[in-house]
Amino acid sequence: MPAARRPRGRFLLLLVVLAGVTLVTLSGRSGNGGVFARARSYAAQVLGPVQSGLHSALAPVGNFISGALEYRSLERQNQLLRQELAAQQSAAVQAQSQIAQADQVLAQEHLGYLAKVPTVAAQVVDVGGSNFEQTVEVNRGSSSGIVVGQPVVDGGGLIGSVTSVSRHLATVTLLDNPSFSVGVRDVRSGAVGVALGEGQGNNDQVINVNVGQRVRKGDYLVTSGLPLEHFPAGVPVGRVSSVFSPVGGFQLSVSMHPIADLADVQFVRVLLWSPQTG
Repeated sequence: MPAARRPRGRFLLLLVVLAGVTLVTLSGRSGNGGVFARARSYAAQVLGPVQSGLHSALAPVGNFISGALEYRSLERQNQLLRQELAAQQSAAVQAQSQIAQADQVLAQEHLGYLAKVPTVAAQVVDVGGSNFEQTVEVNRGSSSGIVVGQPVVDGGGLIGSVTSVSRHLATVTLLDNPSFSVGVRDVRSGAVGVALGEGQGNNDQVINVNVGQRVRKGDYLVTSGLPLEHFPAGVPVGRVSSVFSPVGGFQLSVSMHPIADLADVQFVRVLLWSPQTG
């Protein structure tokens, strides 16, 4: 029997709530006097505990929904802020890269030793992957007048020479490649020798410098421009990093560090020069 009475109890409660709502609505329209006002007062007394219970029961649900909506809003704002920060950081990195590239290009515009030598500007598009073959590939080739053997410089000075050419690309062997050699002259003392590539990360060796030549640490070396050389005279090559005079020897042991930053070559100029044409 108790189970059978539950639907009737719920039905009666629903009727009471509905009647109360109806009375409250009608009394609102009829003002504060009359039978509807008294009925509204009675309904408020009867339904007050029910309304209070419903409010208490539904309050956590409302709080949960409100909190969930606020969390989603904060999460979207946080995501937008992260995206904006990432965009600003990316823009800053790109700006720094563009400034560095502009500095390299501008540095090449003030190379006095190239005043009478025609050049072709090029950009490095690939870097050799072997530590024993220090090379870079540039985006100019035979269609721009480039041929094997031509010197290549950047804003710092000599970086190497062209060793292979296709129509639109050229391979440049760098100054620190073990197969590379260039005649050099000490700017201060006038001593001459030959700089040999010693591999990436090492100082290059300068040979054939006679004992008695006043070569000092810190001296600047430029291309000698002597007959049979493959480079015009006066191109900056390196700076003396050490000098040693062996006992009883006839030649100094000299090391040189390249002036150009061979680890970060981006823009270069190929000198359209040969020993025959000058």
